[in-house]
Amino acid sequence: MKIAFESWIREKDHSLNVMKLFEESFTCYRNSAYRASLLFSHLAFLTIIKELIIKSDAPPELKTGRWTKLIQDLNDDDRWEKEVFEQLINSKAPIFNISENIRQQIKYWKDRRNDCAHFKDNEIEAHHTEAFWSFLKSNLQKITIEGGMQSLLNKFYRHYDPHYTPPNTDPTSLIKEIDEAVRIDELDEFWKTLFVKIGHDFAFEDMYETTVTKIVKLVFQNCNDQTVRSLVNHLKTNGHDLAIINVYPETFSQFEYSASEIREIWTKRAWRLKTLVFKIVAVLFSHGAIPFSEIKEANQLLISKATDCRPQDDWTHTHLAANGFGNEFFEIALNQNRLYDRDKWVPARVDMIAYYIEKYPLEDKTVYTLHKIFNRLKYSESLEERLMVTFALEDQKRKEFLDILKRMELELTGKIKEIVTGSL
Repeated sequence: MKIAFESWIREKDHSLNVMKLFEESFTCYRNSAYRASLLFSHLAFLTIIKELIIKSDAPPELKTGRWTKLIQDLNDDDRWEKEVFEQLINSKAPIFNISENIRQQIKYWKDRRNDCAHFKDNEIEAHHTEAFWSFLKSNLQKITIEGGMQSLLNKFYRHYDPHYTPPNTDPTSLIKEIDEAVRIDELDEFWKTLFVKIGHDFAFEDMYETTVTKIVKLVFQNCNDQTVRSLVNHLKTNGHDLAIINVYPETFSQFEYSASEIREIWTKRAWRLKTLVFKIVAVLFSHGAIPFSEIKEANQLLISKATDCRPQDDWTHTHLAANGFGNEFFEIALNQNRLYDRDKWVPARVDMIAYYIEKYPLEDKTVYTLHKIFNRLKYSESLEERLMVTFALEDQKRKEFLDILKRMELELTGKIKEIVTGSL
């Protein structure tokens, strides 16, 4: 018989004594001895707490004498179970930072334990043991001296401290503890504290994976819906959501943007850093998030405002091209003759012009216009320099340009020859 809790508890780092008690519990459960199964599981639970106290440092606010007496009692075979229970339910001078709800549940399960030990009239069935296991799964990580959230934060700090943990060690096991260790009402504070402590490299400007973007992705992959929703809300509220979809476009659907939020992204929010605006708009295009009726407007805005920059990667180019960016650029630059504006329009877009020439098939009008521009006495020197680099690096594009020039019977001389071939 497969027991889900058995798989869960084996993944945890518990002592041999604890695991022996759980093994006895599982054996009894499989043989329908449910009283004994619950009894052994409850004893394992108390043993976990006992070992936790013994290996912990005394809380700063606790008097030394009380902590010394507690450790002595825990090492007394006749007293330790009672002492652990009393410390768990102690809300007046507690050593455990847990909610009153958890304390009440601990009292309830102590009563059910007594039903098992003293054969009282209350029936103990399989569902009682299963319910206790569910209680442990939900709350065990929360029962710590510092509190579940702080205890887990400390684990994260240690994980990302190279004095204790090798760099690039997988944090997935810690990510999986968040659901159990952090209360729902603590999650926002948890994200804030965690990211401030280890997220010095977390910024909208990030083009590549960082420590925090990796954590966010792992939370999306491994945590329950409540935890994920809390993280999504935190990221959106603090304006970090675009940093995530920039690095991981596939996470876009997690943010469940409304139509107005999407429009705000491409008309306003993404412009915080122009060099990334192409990627963000491409992410929106890739998910069909921008309505068809607004795609032309989005492309026009990119061409109008994204000066001194260009798309940075093939993924971005693919989605821009699929949504008409090249056609819109041709319309504005060639059909509306903006390419002739050597004083204002062209100097601000030399990178974008070079990108268009590199990535899109050359049209006859493009070749004719460039030929005409560079046969004039005055032209944009910045565009000249940028296109010389383009044709020097792009052999196929140079051949394509020359073939069209020859077919159109345009003379290859002067400046256009120098730009395309690198020689006068």
